[in-house]
Amino acid sequence: MTARNHIDLTVKTMSVLESLAESAEGESLKDIAAQVRLVKSSVFRILFTLKEIGYVEQVGESGRYRLTFKTRALVRRSTEHLTLCNLARPHLVNLRDRLKESVWLAELRRHGIVLIDTVEVSHPLKLSFAVGDLCPVHATALGKAIAAYLSPKQVNALLPKGKLPKFTSRTLTSRGDLKAELVRVHRQGYAMNDEETIEGAVLVSAPLFDCLGNAFAGISVSAPTARCSSIKRREIIEHVLAAGVAITRDLRDAAFRAPEQVFEEN
Repeated sequence: MTARNHIDLTVKTMSVLESLAESAEGESLKDIAAQVRLVKSSVFRILFTLKEIGYVEQVGESGRYRLTFKTRALVRRSTEHLTLCNLARPHLVNLRDRLKESVWLAELRRHGIVLIDTVEVSHPLKLSFAVGDLCPVHATALGKAIAAYLSPKQVNALLPKGKLPKFTSRTLTSRGDLKAELVRVHRQGYAMNDEETIEGAVLVSAPLFDCLGNAFAGISVSAPTARCSSIKRREIIEHVLAAGVAITRDLRDAAFRAPEQVFEEN
């Protein structure tokens, strides 16, 4: 069974990638073939394919091959995914302790924006969500905070077909209104859910960015309107924005460390 499932071409391709990963300046076809112990024609076909799909490039007059940023981004994005909860957790705890309100962490996935962690406050009056819950893009602070930095095509893919669901009298159900709201969110850097999903609840969210500058996650603070005066709202916005910047910075720093060091820490 093991031999039948073995794909020799995959092994050869990974050998070529590993060879290129050892050289920042790039390598010639001859040198790569010698290192991986394959004939030059086989190595050329592998490199040609990798170049076609953007994972390898040729540089200079010598035509040496080297890895592209697309290849390196695979490692960085994987590192960010593995470390997101760990890196964000201290910031979530700090937000909860400062604001005395619950804090949420969500991540953009293929099927939607999903809650992946929470640090709840001990108040008897609080919102209660569960890890794994989806955040509707048009109605939640987390949904809007991330969607404001996505392309129109990406946003449409995250929205339901037909009419947007209405949760309260304040829910945005017009796609035109949502578009205008996302422009506003992008401009100010944070999003609000002012009783748009639950009456009596206000949430503020800021996006998190990966090392390539893409919004891929977000943090949010929730508070009952009974505890959310105009002064408290400004305080929440200030601290959520600061936490978003700090977590993004930590993610960037982690992504540029040696992968082995990151995995050891986890």
